[in-house]
Amino acid sequence: MLTHSVPARTRIGLLYRRKQMGRPLNKKFFTDAATGATASANEIKVNFHNGSAVVEGTIVKQKGSKRFVCAETGAADTEVTCTLVSGKLPAALASGEMTISVQGADSETYGVSKISGRKLTVVAPSGAGSNALDGQSLIWGFSAAASGIVKVEEAGDDDVANADDDDFTDSA
Repeated sequence: MLTHSVPARTRIGLLYRRKQMGRPLNKKFFTDAATGATASANEIKVNFHNGSAVVEGTIVKQKGSKRFVCAETGAADTEVTCTLVSGKLPAALASGEMTISVQGADSETYGVSKISGRKLTVVAPSGAGSNALDGQSLIWGFSAAASGIVKVEEAGDDDVANADDDDFTDSA
């Protein structure tokens, strides 16, 4: 009878293994904090509270499934670590919170409660509108929304706030 033993360091490693993210977002959807959004790429636009006010920006780095380093649009080298929250309008964000907005095929604006490389879960930020897609997991992209696909706000092609980025607004 043969037995196979696992070395102690392996057993300990299995017990204390760090939890890893599921499917992280592709880095091509992020920006560099110094240069901001570019014309040659699609970068995800976010709204976040930088400690003083709610501002527009982009994602610089993903730190966890719901934690991101965000850079403020128009403020080079300004980075804030934020937690993705859902069910809130951007104006109601607290310090260190962020939202990602998407537009559904029903022309309603939704917040994102969870995002991965290919799919995201949408949440209605207010009771206004039909909110037919509330709670659904959908494919995401930057082109027009269609059945089962939502359009993510794109950051534009420069580092100037409100210049040429997508700007979805909720009906609240």
